[in-house]
Amino acid sequence: MQRITSLAAIAFATSIAQASAAGLDGSLWNHNGSTVLVDETRGRIVYDEPRAAIAGTVRSGTLLFEGRFNGKRVSGTAYVFKKGCEPAAYPVSGMMETNPNGFGSRIVLTGPAPKRDKASCAIIGSTGAHSRLVFEEAGDI
Repeated sequence: MQRITSLAAIAFATSIAQASAAGLDGSLWNHNGSTVLVDETRGRIVYDEPRAAIAGTVRSGTLLFEGRFNGKRVSGTAYVFKKGCEPAAYPVSGMMETNPNGFGSRIVLTGPAPKRDKASCAIIGSTGAHSRLVFEEAGDI
C-alpha cells in the first residue's frame, strides 16, 4: 500500500512539474476520464493526462479552454478535437458550482460545439456531442 501511495505522489508531482514547465499554475481536475489542469488566473484549461482513447489526438499541454473566470461565472472559447484536423473553436459559458455529490467544485460549460463531417475535417453544423463540458476537482471523485 505504501508503494502505491508513493507512486501516486510521484505521478502528482510529475503532473505539477509538467504544468509548471508549460507556464501554467493551477489545480488538477477530471474531464471525461482525462486529467486537466485548471488555471483560473490565466483563464486556461489544458490536458495534463489525456485518457487512452484520445491520447493520439490530444497530448499533455493541449489547450481545451481559454477565457475568463469571474467569480463563479466562466466564459470563453472551448476547442473540440478530431484526429488529423485542426482544433475547432466555439464559444462557451457556465458556472463553477458545488458538485452535486457534495464534495468540492465542478465547472459546467455549455455552447454550440462544432459538428464535423465523418469523412473529413469539414464543420457541417453545431451542437455536436461536446456541447456540455463538465470538469470535477480531481480529489473529489
